[in-house]
Parts: sequence; structure tokens; C-alpha cells
Amino acid sequence: MGDYEVLFNQESFDNIQYFLTSSFRIGLLLELYESNKTVKNLKDTLNKSESNILHYLKDLQEKEVVKRNNECYTLTSKGYLIVRHIIKFINNWDSINSTLDFWNNHVDASLSLSSILNISLWDTGELVTKDNLDYNKPSTVYTELISKSKYIKVILPVLSIYHLDAILSSLENNGGTLDLVTSNILLRNIYSSDLKERFFNLRANGQIKINATLPGTKLNKFWTCTENFSALYLIFDTGLYDDSIMLLTKDISRVNKLNELFDNYKFI
Repeated sequence: MGDYEVLFNQESFDNIQYFLTSSFRIGLLLELYESNKTVKNLKDTLNKSESNILHYLKDLQEKEVVKRNNECYTLTSKGYLIVRHIIKFINNWDSINSTLDFWNNHVDASLSLSSILNISLWDTGELVTKDNLDYNKPSTVYTELISKSKYIKVILPVLSIYHLDAILSSLENNGGTLDLVTSNILLRNIYSSDLKERFFNLRANGQIKINATLPGTKLNKFWTCTENFSALYLIFDTGLYDDSIMLLTKDISRVNKLNELFDNYKFI
């Protein structure tokens, strides 16, 4: 079963509706996610009557989402997982809204589920777009950042001589390494380009590690991760590469998480 071949039925819909259509229920679950709470604790923070809180708690206990331990209420393992997904849903929603211009006309069914579920990691990102003063602004900003990076990871779906030249220059100047995910077809294009000698020498020197994708694998993003930043270009829904807009984050906590995601999902 693929990412999107989801078994969806009335029970699934009812469960989703149950958890997402009550702001008070979500607030109650988020309070218990933060820590175990007594009814008094919940009454003080949620500003609801004790009888109302007890009614909701009883309902959640029957659904095996909440359990009582002496005077405290806590999430069950099932409840913890549900709340984690609710938080991810809310964070993803906020992140999508804040960067809607980037995702519009780019996302299709080929974008991996892992990428979509982790869109919230870009919530501190900024959109770098071309303007009247600098038509190549995204590429200019990218080049400046990559020149200061030493540990580089890239998913490369297309041969952009400009970007690849900047990456190779960084490896040469900083003695860094490149973990490259790309197709065998694109590798052949690199070896027939003006960059072939530099690329070959850096690879022979152990500075470039190549992860070739399986035949038929569609690379749908130009994604760069370094120790300093993470940058993402997407593909138009027509299949063309869009270098006019780049999603960029320099938030180190997000950069670290995106590096982990790259390592876990670079073949997806």
C-alpha cells in the first residue's frame, strides 16, 4: 500500500471529527500532554466547571485516551500518540499558511509523505524570491550561504551548473564533504559537463559520496542541508524546476532536525 492509499471509512471520519471539532477537548488533551493534572488543575487553567471537565474526562476514559491515577488524570499511550498527531497537524497547518506562496503550484502526489508530514520544520523559514533589483536573488543567497558551509547534503533532481559550481567551490575552499542523492542519468550529465574534472577529483579525494536512486525514482525537490542552513527548491506541477523562489531556514534547531530527516528519508 502506497503513502496515499489510505483505508478511510466512516469510523475513521467519526474519530477525526471527534477529536478536531471541539476546541475544549483539544485544550484538555494538550493540558494532559504537558503534564498529569488533577480536576482542580484543569479547572484553574481551562476556566470550566468541574462537572463539565469530569464529563469530558469520562468520555475520554471510555475511548481509552485518558486514564486516572489516584487524583491525577494522564494520557494513555494511545492518547499520547493521538495528541502528538494533533500537534503536528496544527503546526503543519500554521507552517503551510505562512509559506503558502512557496507550496502553491508545486506540491503533487509525488511529494513524499515524510516531506508533507514534516512541513512544520520549516515554520521559522523565510521565502527568498527574485525581485526587480536582483533577478537571481535566491541563487545569490544560496551561493553566499553554501560558501560558508563544510558539511553539505543535497538531493539534486536537475543539473543546475550554477548551484553545483557553488557547492564544488565550497568543498574545494573549505575541505568539506558532500553527501549527494541523485540519479544515474544526472550523474552522466555531470560527467559530460564543464564541471566533470572538479567533480571527479573531489570524488576521488573522498569528499563526495554518491547515493544513486533506483531507476524510476522521481526526485521532486532540490534540497540542501548543511550545518548552517537548510534550503528547498521545488518542482512545478508541470515538472519544471523552479529557481525563482527558495524556502530557507537558518534556525539551528530546525536545521538539525532537517538534517536528521534528510538522513532518514533521503531515498524517499
